[in-house]
Amino acid sequence: MIVGGIIGGIVGLIAVVIIFFAKEQKFNKILRTIKDPIEYAALYHYASFKRYKASFKFFDSYGVLYISGNNAYYKTSETGTPISFNLKECTIQQEADWRMLKWFSISTPAGEKFYFDSHKMGAFKNNSDETLKGLAALKAKQSA
Repeated sequence: MIVGGIIGGIVGLIAVVIIFFAKEQKFNKILRTIKDPIEYAALYHYASFKRYKASFKFFDSYGVLYISGNNAYYKTSETGTPISFNLKECTIQQEADWRMLKWFSISTPAGEKFYFDSHKMGAFKNNSDETLKGLAALKAKQSA
């Protein structure tokens, strides 16, 4: 019984490490495809309005949210076209916490709302510090 628990714990730890390194690799590959000067970039999870309002949140995707010039971009793959947000026209706000995760949204002038969260899994809790750092960078750029 104890041996099974130990093996399960080791397998779980290995899975977490593999996922962490896969996300870091994806982040670096996407960053290499961006030719514009980058003022801020981090890995984020994106949720559509429908997913965000669901009682159990799954993410639509994860990718790189970055700031270049007066725009923020969200890019999910090396070859994909990023979603673009003109920071002078969009509204950015912090959303309510969900299970200790910090969220912010970017609303377009057309009323479309995009939700973002960047969290790192910890041993005992999730860390959303990067979400707050990204929110501050977006707001600072928006008011500049």
